[in-house]
Amino acid sequence: MHPKLEGAIDQSIKIGSGFSGSLSMTRTIGRILSERVLKRPVTVVLPASSRFDWIAEGALDMGWAVPRVVARWAYDGLGQWRGKALKNLRAVARVPQDDRQMITLAPYAKLESLEQIAREKRPLRVAVRENPRFGPDAEEWGRVANAIFRQYGFSLKDIESWGGRVWAVPTDFTAVDEEIKKKEVDVVIGEASTQPIWKNVAGHGFRFLSLSEAAMAGLEKEGYERNMTPAGFLPGIAQPLLAVDESDFLLMTREEADDELVYAVAKIIDQNRRRIEEGAVVVQYVYTRP
Repeated sequence: MHPKLEGAIDQSIKIGSGFSGSLSMTRTIGRILSERVLKRPVTVVLPASSRFDWIAEGALDMGWAVPRVVARWAYDGLGQWRGKALKNLRAVARVPQDDRQMITLAPYAKLESLEQIAREKRPLRVAVRENPRFGPDAEEWGRVANAIFRQYGFSLKDIESWGGRVWAVPTDFTAVDEEIKKKEVDVVIGEASTQPIWKNVAGHGFRFLSLSEAAMAGLEKEGYERNMTPAGFLPGIAQPLLAVDESDFLLMTREEADDELVYAVAKIIDQNRRRIEEGAVVVQYVYTRP
């Protein structure tokens, strides 16, 4: 890295973000923070949502937890943070967003259930609506999909070992359009349930699955929370579906963070709710434990 660039980044306010809703909110907060309030450069680090280790160590000044529940896991030392609780994490703001994991089966795939997938071990084509991960984080990619599939006796790696294909897809309407037209995708699973990808999938007659109570109970033991997808949420959803909750954004910092920065960001959110609420209904801002 060029020394001048390295120096500028080192002196900047560093915020970790994802690519979708959190990035939109970060742009708004960062611009106001840089141009009007603290008048310091802001560096947005991508992809770096839920990088609580970086926040706890001070490598990031702030970062988004997506979804909300993973911040609690990091603070309490659960899930991937088991045995390494990050007790200096603090929440600055919560942006409510109703979201869940969706599971859909292609109408031409001759599939009825996840149990059938485990039983038949077919070489399926599975698109996962989750942003790619890189470096040390790569092994965490597909975490929620794997947690769900594990309750039914298989994993993404199992699907690949059966001769299938697994890949990441974005949120836009045409994310799996070509694969659907060519009948080259059998299962689409993932989050961002309000995004256009799911409208397209629903419009092509994909069937949305509900988790079994037994599977949900197993997932809750791992720290996941439940969400009910209401009937009529998308075309083809005729009754409520039990799903893994993926709701809410939390903007996180650490206990040792600069108070001036924390309260500046909280004030920006309070005074610019409409701009920041592009993908949410209400913003609640606090400075507390997750």
